[in-house]
Amino acid sequence: MDTVKKIGTATIFIKKEGRKMVAVPIFLFIFLLFLTLQLYGGEMSGIRKPAVAGAFYPGDKKVLETMVEKYLAEVPASSKVDNIFGLISPHAGYQYSGKVAAYGFAQVKGKDYRTVILLGPSHQAFFEGIAIYPSGSWETPLGNVPVDSETAKMITEKCAFVKPNPNVFENEHSLEVQIPFLQKSLKDFKIVPIMFGGLKGNEYQSFTDTLVSILQKKRGDVLVIASSDMSHYHPYEEAVKMDRLALKSIERLDLNNLVQDLNSGKAELCGASPIIALLLLAQNFDSEVKTLKYANSGDVTGDKGRVVGYGSIAFSYANPNVGVGFIRPAGLINQAPTKLPGNSQNGGELDKSEQKELLQIARNTLEAYINHGKTPHFEPKSSRLSERRGVFVTLKKKDTLRGCIGYIRPVEPLYQAVTEMAISASTRDYRFPPVSAKELKEIRIEITVLSPLKLIDRVEEIEVGKYGLYISKGGFSGLLLPQVATEYGWNRQEFLEHTCQ
Repeated sequence: MDTVKKIGTATIFIKKEGRKMVAVPIFLFIFLLFLTLQLYGGEMSGIRKPAVAGAFYPGDKKVLETMVEKYLAEVPASSKVDNIFGLISPHAGYQYSGKVAAYGFAQVKGKDYRTVILLGPSHQAFFEGIAIYPSGSWETPLGNVPVDSETAKMITEKCAFVKPNPNVFENEHSLEVQIPFLQKSLKDFKIVPIMFGGLKGNEYQSFTDTLVSILQKKRGDVLVIASSDMSHYHPYEEAVKMDRLALKSIERLDLNNLVQDLNSGKAELCGASPIIALLLLAQNFDSEVKTLKYANSGDVTGDKGRVVGYGSIAFSYANPNVGVGFIRPAGLINQAPTKLPGNSQNGGELDKSEQKELLQIARNTLEAYINHGKTPHFEPKSSRLSERRGVFVTLKKKDTLRGCIGYIRPVEPLYQAVTEMAISASTRDYRFPPVSAKELKEIRIEITVLSPLKLIDRVEEIEVGKYGLYISKGGFSGLLLPQVATEYGWNRQEFLEHTCQ
């Protein structure tokens, strides 16, 4: 039986101290050291010369400095975004996309980022997996920028499909064009140049998990930039329509719709893989996404017959006290179908007819999307289903979790949020394979409607089984719904510990 539940939530903060030490056998250390020297020393420690200076951007230092500084100065102060961890930035010639790119770099100008991870597509080389530039430095007319070999090594050690391959970067422009803007925006930074080839689905998540661990270890010191232009060579109005569709999905962190639109040709991104990785990364945090500037080549040249689209998009940590964003809770297993009290965002708990309607929306969405790849449109009978509320959709098969994703804060009308989360829980919970059409008859749906977040001062305020927990610190967070503690018989301390994991 499908069920709708209403819960309360609480936000608390935990300080974790101490490190776990692990002894490593000396022979293993020596082997790894030898391997490291082979991969990161020798000819790979040289200087990568600019490939497109004088073409995509001025080759003269003074002319380049003047252009970049002018573009940065023209960005209005009203566009300011703080706590940025990621950017999407275009990579066309500066005369076409430079003014758009400047909007992103103006946000980070003067900040203390120490490592910039550059994610780009390859326009010149074709290869499987991911290529990384492991060491040395990159030269532009403005000087040399060192590669963060320590972070590069960390990535290759954790992801076997990420290979040192400096040769594929030799003639590529997608990362190079970002560097002069960085040189005029930051000081004392290093780069990790990364280029995407052909990836399997699970490799995206593995790579993203590695980026998450890096951001956790170097909190506040790391900026991730995904390099991409948008639609290519369509008439102006058609291009704008395509690009707005992509921007909408990116802003909502709706990877499912984005990929669907890309596959159907409704949207285009030449850097689709870097953007997918950045969106997956953002889903691990309380993220806010803002389009800073959009334009296309027709806005620059006046030729609107065949244009290329450009977008500058910022990904930031939300308020560290109460994050707003799309999150993927960890460890949400075998939830008990108990009904728990709590106040709704506006109009109290849903009555039985509203619960039934909401469940039918979720069920119809699953059947339409999984069987036909289409998202149905709904006009809810009850006005309360149009209220904005936080909600989670949980899918179970024979009492075993099959997927669970949700909005912790009220960012969408409830019926729309349930539609989106039903699709996401069935296709985007990367702990599980997508739900198949054959499984639909066995899938049970639980919808958990959240009350507003309540900040608490003492852990003693937590009532196990009544409140769900959302713990946030420094842009990182964990969440568990209240029925999880009930199902496993946890006490307050155990509930806290599992939420922090």
